[in-house]
Amino acid sequence: MPSALVETPSEARDFCALTKEILALCEPYGPVHSFKLVHNRGAGRVACIIELESTKEEPALARALGGRTVNGSVCVEFEVRRDFEGAARRRMVAVVPSAAPENRIAAP
Repeated sequence: MPSALVETPSEARDFCALTKEILALCEPYGPVHSFKLVHNRGAGRVACIIELESTKEEPALARALGGRTVNGSVCVEFEVRRDFEGAARRRMVAVVPSAAPENRIAAP
């Protein structure tokens, strides 16, 4: 696989950036019909399954990305940074409870 294709996704810090970069690599081969990512934190890799609108272009995309075609999909695995999605896991979100309505019983 060309080194430019390997290095681009490996610099992504999160799923949003990785998705944009992989979809940009797929653009010359036509519209993407389906796209799935699975992150293996222990191995520092992301598996990607891509289905194009035109199945005729899938073998060419698989060759370009260094992947394989399996059951009409392109399957490829990318190495990602060790801190991939690390910032997202450290983010804390505080949930502020809404003011509960007071339960009052009207006097007779």
